[in-house]
Amino acid sequence: MIRERTFAVDGDDIALLDRSGDALPLIFIHGNSVSKECFGGLFDAPVLAGNRLIAFDLPGCGASSDARNPQGTYTLPGLGRLLVSIIKALELDRYVLVGWSLGGHLAIQSLLNGAQPEGIVLTGTPPCGPDPTEIAATFLPVAGSEMMSMENPTDEQRAAFARLVCAPSEPSADMLMAVERSDGRLRKRLFEHIFATPDMEPQRTTIARWTQPFALIQGRDEPFFDPAALDHLRWGRLWRGGTQWIEGAGHAPFITKPGGYAGLLKAFADEVTRS
Repeated sequence: MIRERTFAVDGDDIALLDRSGDALPLIFIHGNSVSKECFGGLFDAPVLAGNRLIAFDLPGCGASSDARNPQGTYTLPGLGRLLVSIIKALELDRYVLVGWSLGGHLAIQSLLNGAQPEGIVLTGTPPCGPDPTEIAATFLPVAGSEMMSMENPTDEQRAAFARLVCAPSEPSADMLMAVERSDGRLRKRLFEHIFATPDMEPQRTTIARWTQPFALIQGRDEPFFDPAALDHLRWGRLWRGGTQWIEGAGHAPFITKPGGYAGLLKAFADEVTRS
């Protein structure tokens, strides 16, 4: 059974989907300017039927409220703290974080805010920054990506971003609505804070020293960065020793290839449970 809930977290109203299950809970964290609905194919995946699945809308996205304090909340540390507050509100002892794109950066950031997951799955997330030079060298200047830091993109820029995220599939009506609804202040403030706070711990440092396993589940045709570079980073513990590839998929393989993605996610969660 899937419960739709909205509850107050750090002063903001957070919308959440919570599907019951006896196996290890999986917490899904969505990317820039979209919503929890993007994980619908995984909620329907038979292989994950036994797991408790949780997906929520970040402040300024989906059915959640815009941030009451955008200057403080719309930053990596602010959203990392909010993620930890959600975990505490759900009273979870053991769980896996599944971070997609921005959501993966937040999963890494949450480790600095006290999160203690059994494992983390990253998809479409190159651990980098806050050094602007490193960020610029990591991300590719593809058409549609410019919206990720814009407060007031045009309708054409929103549509190009949605197509890029969902390729090779076309974006659904729900995806287009989510991009339209998203609070542009989140995008603008997020990058403002990153570039203005060079003393934040580099994400490469965080992943290298964390002792629980990371899984990299990645679409082969990732448009935003070179995914082959992920294997060359220094990881504390990398599941199966390298990236797990999904062919024929881009930035969001759980949308275009939900069955293959769910199978890898289940294998990782089961292995973490046994460890």
